[in-house]
Amino acid sequence: MQRQEPTILKLPPPEQKDVDDTLRYIFMGHTYDWQSVNHHVDPRIQEIRFSDYARTWLGGDISSEALLKRSTILHIDSVFDLSAATTQYALGNHDVRNGNMQYYWEATGRKSYNMHSENGVVSICLNTQLNPSLCEDLNNQFDLIKNVCDTIQSSSHLFLFMHSGIFGNVPNLPPSENYAHTNFSYWNANCSGPSATFVSAIYPLLEQVKARGIIVYCILGDTGAVHKQFHAEVADSIHFFANGINNSKYTDPVILAQQEKDRVLIFEHVLPTDEITWKFKDLDSLLLVQ
Repeated sequence: MQRQEPTILKLPPPEQKDVDDTLRYIFMGHTYDWQSVNHHVDPRIQEIRFSDYARTWLGGDISSEALLKRSTILHIDSVFDLSAATTQYALGNHDVRNGNMQYYWEATGRKSYNMHSENGVVSICLNTQLNPSLCEDLNNQFDLIKNVCDTIQSSSHLFLFMHSGIFGNVPNLPPSENYAHTNFSYWNANCSGPSATFVSAIYPLLEQVKARGIIVYCILGDTGAVHKQFHAEVADSIHFFANGINNSKYTDPVILAQQEKDRVLIFEHVLPTDEITWKFKDLDSLLLVQ
């Protein structure tokens, strides 16, 4: 069982506009290397030049056993620079199932639920592995989401990203088992009761944000085995995504060639206009052109 998360006295950087005209943000999930005896990240992910991206968002299951040993989280840190304010790491089941949450806190310097605001974009990292056995943290996470949604005004975009498929029963959105590994329709957003799910407790907050003219993106990383990508816009300016990779599983080149290409999700943010566009990029091709 995870113990209560520590108080992290780390203030977010001041809101500012970057000097570049266009920034890129990258999201990826389910990035572990099936063949690694040391539980390392997929070697193709290790080759990405993350300095090219203003923000790195990790959608969980980054390693098959991320917190089993301190050496594993140190490896992950060497790839992604976990303590950087612009790197946010949403925990998945493979990340937390061995406990040792202190390794995560030491490497990141922050709680597993956190936010970052810069260049008119607010990003909230959710820990969907929290449950009512960790009621204080679950409530604190919900308070973070609510406080951001209640106060966000001048930003152009709000991102929520996470690991598990908690989007159940969102109007006009297919159930997450259609595009992800999990469908936690009854995941508890807080400890007020079993009816406080994503659709009843969090989605109305996102609709309020949308009503202020702010575009909302929700992204999950628990996919990749069957589906590599998913996108749906269920209401004007509320988007849902899923993205993950899995092809390191296949050592037979014939079987590998039969798989859908692994992809990562990349956003491009044009600062003068506050426009953000997105694209699922073939991971192998991305490495060739970077």
